[in-house]
Amino acid sequence: MMTQPQSLALAVLVSLGALGSAQAARLDLVSAGTAVDVIEQSATVDGETVSRSVSDALADDSTPGTVLLSDFQTHGPQGHAGLSVEGGHTHLVSLDATSPRTALTLDASHVWSATGQGLLDAYSLVQSLSVDGLTLRVSGDAGETFGQLVHVQFDGTADALINGLTGAHDLGLTLDVLRGGDTLASFNGFWTADATEAFSLGFEAMVGDELTLVLSAYQGFTTEPGRALSGMTELGGQLLLQGEFSVAAVPEPGTWGLALAGLLVASAAARRRAR
Repeated sequence: MMTQPQSLALAVLVSLGALGSAQAARLDLVSAGTAVDVIEQSATVDGETVSRSVSDALADDSTPGTVLLSDFQTHGPQGHAGLSVEGGHTHLVSLDATSPRTALTLDASHVWSATGQGLLDAYSLVQSLSVDGLTLRVSGDAGETFGQLVHVQFDGTADALINGLTGAHDLGLTLDVLRGGDTLASFNGFWTADATEAFSLGFEAMVGDELTLVLSAYQGFTTEPGRALSGMTELGGQLLLQGEFSVAAVPEPGTWGLALAGLLVASAAARRRAR
């Protein structure tokens, strides 16, 4: 015959085992989608305008289970008035779905620098990166059945970083998770200065669902007019989104009932011992 402590331990194990029997699931990569970037950059120094324009799709170096979309470009140095001007930008989208926790990174950054003497009459930048069609499928990882309910969680951080002269800034990062035409979760971050924001998105889906990620980064910047430049002057900015998706099965009603029964037995045993 079991002693009361043994009965209590057994009841606790039964309840914990019932909850633990809800298996984990995972996200598998279906499509890397497409990413497009746009850069419109213009500077007027001592009455002479220097500008560049970029609009293109990112290079796709994805492999099975991973996404790698990137664009890295530099320009200059070029001589303009009394200055030597150069710059560049980096756009990167990466995702790793080869492990149960799916890591996601979006990085959009730029730099512009001028070396020498001159008067900066105006500087403006429009930079955007958009990703569409990146698709993940909820898959059973330990015997889950098609259509089984799961909870998907994304925990991430959004960073907006500015370097250089003061001016008017508009910065934004967004992440939308879609199932068909339905939006299951969204993050929308908008800032006018340096910022770091941690966020979590949680939603329910089912094994077999295909989830489409839509991401975007935007930066608009205009300096104050009439800035004297001397030596080396650098302007830059970065928008960075990083995080991980995790998936957990939602226990069936019967599983919750078994767990509750175990906890009730444990509670009853504890009350008897207290008498």
